[in-house]
Amino acid sequence: MKLAMSMADERAADFGTHLRQAREKRGLTLQQVAITTKISARVLEALERNDPSKLPGGIFSRAFVRSYAREVGLDPEATVANFVAAFPDDAGAGDVPVATSAEEAESYESHRRVATTVVKLLGASALVVILGLIAYTAWQRARGPAAAPGGQRPAVAEPVPQVSVPVPAPVEAAPAVPAGDSASAQPAESLPATDGQAASAPSVPVAPAAVPAPSGTTAAPLVVGLSARDACWLSVSVDGTRMPSRTLGAGERAEFPVNRSITMTVGNAGALDMSLNGKPAKPLGGAGQVVTATIATDAFAAYLR
Repeated sequence: MKLAMSMADERAADFGTHLRQAREKRGLTLQQVAITTKISARVLEALERNDPSKLPGGIFSRAFVRSYAREVGLDPEATVANFVAAFPDDAGAGDVPVATSAEEAESYESHRRVATTVVKLLGASALVVILGLIAYTAWQRARGPAAAPGGQRPAVAEPVPQVSVPVPAPVEAAPAVPAGDSASAQPAESLPATDGQAASAPSVPVAPAAVPAPSGTTAAPLVVGLSARDACWLSVSVDGTRMPSRTLGAGERAEFPVNRSITMTVGNAGALDMSLNGKPAKPLGGAGQVVTATIATDAFAAYLR
């Protein structure tokens, strides 16, 4: 057991030294490698110190190592395999098998892009269905009260003969309704009309009670917009619901309506621009940084510029 641990520790200690020696052999500085690989010099220095905690983790850490190895003239895939062996937890060895060739790495990336596209299409389809249901519900609500006034006459006209015959008491009470017997000099047709009014009385008050029912949908108090200037890994939880992790490519944008709070974990935070209700927000972090931030709807103003 001790022997296995010492071998693992030795591989970890040699990994960063091997990278540094390859860089110095080519006469390159950390700043030069950072410019060509677009990886923060602080992250590259951490790699040479055998400190993978500065890396975003998983497939992103392996991508950083692959770019670094290619720049200093090492075999990218062999270097990634050494990195996974030296730091299995930080390299996400259990997430994705390490590619043994450039073709396998490219195949994996291609499958990942296809999966991401499928998820986006499914999300867009679900959104269209939800919007259709909301529009149909709103149309039904708007249509129901509007049809009531026009439908009252036939609805009242049919029950009148049925209700007025078996209930003589309300008919007897009708004399209290005649606004004056002087109106009795009018044609007798006014009496059935009065009876009709008395008979329809139970249903007429019910209709107004149902009319003030329309209720509109309320918009979320906070809309968080995220726009990537470079590849950026993203994990989001909105109002306690965790969204699927994803990678935003350069130029891609995501938007999240929030009712209570949003928690975001971002890899390569310096490549992400954020807006809150359409207003620009402060940067979440620098290039290559992994940042976790929670924004509440009642306190998001602190994140605005």
